[in-house]
Amino acid sequence: MKIFYALALFLVSISSVGASEISIGLTDDVIEVDAGFAGAELTLFGAVTGIENPADTVDIICVIKGPASRFVMRPLEKRGLIWTTGDAVEIKDTPGLYISAATRAVNSIVPLPQQAAFHLRKDFIPISITSPTPAPGEEGGALAHVLPSAFLTEAEELGLYRDNVGRVAFEKGVLFTIKVDLPATTPVGEYDVDVFLYRDGELLGRDDATLAVRKVGIERQIYELAHDQPVAYGVLCVAISLFAGWIAALAFRK
Repeated sequence: MKIFYALALFLVSISSVGASEISIGLTDDVIEVDAGFAGAELTLFGAVTGIENPADTVDIICVIKGPASRFVMRPLEKRGLIWTTGDAVEIKDTPGLYISAATRAVNSIVPLPQQAAFHLRKDFIPISITSPTPAPGEEGGALAHVLPSAFLTEAEELGLYRDNVGRVAFEKGVLFTIKVDLPATTPVGEYDVDVFLYRDGELLGRDDATLAVRKVGIERQIYELAHDQPVAYGVLCVAISLFAGWIAALAFRK
């Protein structure tokens, strides 16, 4: 019933704004994460106005991105006959989660320049390797060119970066829904949700919304303590470790 009322209010709002050709909303703009969080299905609903038979004439692309995160990779290096982990490579200011959904393959909808400009596929996400970056010609220099691709592959295997086709469905007339699966590893933070309306490679309109993923319960208290008071959090972790070790020693002594 809540969703029905939300959809009714949404339709009233778009009917009063005739200039907008696409509008979206979220059934739930806050995702709560606790210890038992195993992922969630996010549903976006929207409408296309000013176009007849949109299901047959236009395409829709949705991009969910954020928050900016820090990743660390340790590429393997061959030293003699042995492969060992090399120096840490740090990747900053890269989306912790990136999911796109489209009516069909993005390459069939949008020319490459616009794909890159709007980051409509994971392959166009800017990846900046900050430390260390081998100079061209030095040992390991070739590795710097393959690390972005290796990072994208790893992020895709973890379910953090995905390009989906066919998750956009027109319901009745101008109404459409977009269903996106959020993985259990969804990072906490603020997300940007952008929706693009295309016809024959031309951008007709776009709209955006925000999504918040937040920890709840004891997990939220621990998260806030770790970020707001890192020293106290460290002392608490050490104290808990010492207490757990003492309990274990007593148990084994008996």
